[in-house]
Amino acid sequence: MIAQPQRVWQVLDTLGRERGFTPSALARAAGLDATALNPSRRVVAGGGMRWPSLPTLLGILDVLQVPLAVFARHVAGEEVGHAPLAEQAGKLRALSYSMLGQEGVFDQYGLPCGPVWEWENSPGQWWSEPGTYVVRVDTDAMEPVVRDGGSVVVAPSLPLREGDRVLLHAPARTPVMGLLIEAGEAERVICSFRGADMHVLPAQGDGAWLHRIVMMTV
Repeated sequence: MIAQPQRVWQVLDTLGRERGFTPSALARAAGLDATALNPSRRVVAGGGMRWPSLPTLLGILDVLQVPLAVFARHVAGEEVGHAPLAEQAGKLRALSYSMLGQEGVFDQYGLPCGPVWEWENSPGQWWSEPGTYVVRVDTDAMEPVVRDGGSVVVAPSLPLREGDRVLLHAPARTPVMGLLIEAGEAERVICSFRGADMHVLPAQGDGAWLHRIVMMTV
């Protein structure tokens, strides 16, 4: 029996919920518009259900870490269990600090993407916060605030406040970890952990992303 689009969307929604993603969070993580996976966007003019495009489907499955063949078996209703998801349950994507400036490490929304990321156990329940990732510190330039060999947990979905520890990153730019000392309507100011340098960022980001650091480990 040929699968119907309703079944495809149902399986995507189920897999997303199991990983803690809302449709909008999953869309952002897959590099899509935040409303791309909303139920209202799945209906065509005649009232029928549309199929997700292949690039959209592959992008979503990459975020969920579900192989296409396994997804197809889910759609067909086979009892394949949840092994692919169970392997990542309680885990976060992780990458070394020195690799953050590479192309293709973050998507257009500033969220982790691509095969270069590894997975590691999440400290606490941060794995349930969409988009959260780990940066492994491989430099002593920020000691004693951030120690070489330690790591930080970064949660892009959480709002920023003055006094937060943050990570500033952008393509082909050396990432900055520091303290958000000003979060005005026009600009944001970060005091780097490295030499207390000041970095001024337009409030709209100007192609850079500012994410909140929620935990540091040693």
